[in-house]
Amino acid sequence: MEHPPDAFDRSLLALTQRRIPLVREPYAQIAAEVGCPESRALERLAAMRGPGGPIREVSAVFDSQALGYRQALVAFRVPDDRLDAAGALVAEHPGVSHCYARSAGYNLWFTLACSPTSRLGLDRTAQLLAERCGASGRMILPTLRRYKLDVRFAQTSEGEVDPDQGDVLTSPERERRVSADLPLSPSPEQVRAIQALQIDLPNRSDPFAPLAASAEMTPDMLLVHAADFLSAGWMRRYAAVLRHRVAGAEANLLVAWRVDEAQADLYGPQCARFRSISHCYLRPAGPDWPWNLYTMIHGRTEQDCRMTVEEILATTSLGDRQELWTLREYKKARVPLFGPQENQWEARQQSPDRG
Repeated sequence: MEHPPDAFDRSLLALTQRRIPLVREPYAQIAAEVGCPESRALERLAAMRGPGGPIREVSAVFDSQALGYRQALVAFRVPDDRLDAAGALVAEHPGVSHCYARSAGYNLWFTLACSPTSRLGLDRTAQLLAERCGASGRMILPTLRRYKLDVRFAQTSEGEVDPDQGDVLTSPERERRVSADLPLSPSPEQVRAIQALQIDLPNRSDPFAPLAASAEMTPDMLLVHAADFLSAGWMRRYAAVLRHRVAGAEANLLVAWRVDEAQADLYGPQCARFRSISHCYLRPAGPDWPWNLYTMIHGRTEQDCRMTVEEILATTSLGDRQELWTLREYKKARVPLFGPQENQWEARQQSPDRG
């Protein structure tokens, strides 16, 4: 990108992170909202989507669990001299979206999702990966309750990161949101629509046309499916996804807090209100891991992250914690839902579970 985002670019980033309109000409609508010709919006978005730009992709963000996937945060304890090799091995699994080396006894952390048709399933897949990594310990930490999930960032005029609070606080009613108009699992046509909506939206006037063609349907039908997915909760949002480090959030810290599960609904929402926190989840504790409330903190510097920890300590009764600093990133990518990659990965594995 030729220059840092200016005020106009920041307004485009803020708007496109919240939503991309599900209409035939979404960029024309975005341009009207920011008060410019469509050509200028397309030009600036193209620059911000290029090498070194803050936009990683424009696509649907789906709730894989609502679509029947099993998903969990997984942690391995791996010898330090094998950590990089283990990180690379885990990153090869198509259901791994994030994989990091972190500063703790459990030093390899990743998210793992397995489809309803997986022959191995989540538990066996995690066990197999642990064996291949030479892990001396593993934890599978599914979500018990979600208090916040919002990875949207804006930049101030000084270039500092300013996480966008947005509509992030979740309620039990929102978590249970379902639609009587959609089945419990997607039909073949809906699967094609889901796969198409995961494709990076082209930077052109009628961008949904090529996506619809890949799904063997009209653009209008694809947009009907997208609206249905959004209202049902299968799709969280359709929006731009940023490279958070380029956007200014160069430091991040995962803090696991120890809470009584009966008080989690008190402390979870309190943590979720901090603008620098993008994720807040309650997960199970382990035999040698009593920490169960997870907060992902983003900041421009490590000091910014430490200040958020201090603010949590000063404004809540939380105290006992594990600070898991990111040491290395091995993978950050979208899970390809209902694609052939999982079956291909499982077919390559030499295990008793192989069909």
